[in-house]
Amino acid sequence: MIIVYDSHTGLGKAFAESLGYPSQSVKEKLDQDCILITRNVGAGKIPWSTKRFIKKHTHLIKGFVVNGDRIKHAATFCGASPLIVEKYGLLHIRNIEGAGNPEDARLVKEWIENH
Repeated sequence: MIIVYDSHTGLGKAFAESLGYPSQSVKEKLDQDCILITRNVGAGKIPWSTKRFIKKHTHLIKGFVVNGDRIKHAATFCGASPLIVEKYGLLHIRNIEGAGNPEDARLVKEWIENH
């Protein structure tokens, strides 16, 4: 299992690396099952880079996590999550604030181990 991140500010990358699994950017070649860590753009929309990655690798994505900012974007916090579920049918694991916290990492690792 590998953790793939789409990170603009580095927070998604930091969370991916905190999970203790190999990790890589959505821009790199993928040939194994993964968990996707992504983000919002605009008013809770899916980034184009995430859309492109999902379209190319849907069959390898076992679940996804979205990070967001509750303070600056309270109304659209992790708004990409329901859109990804609706549009692509992917399994939503968790929404996290920024780079996540130890509890977020623990719960996502637990999810990975059980799936």
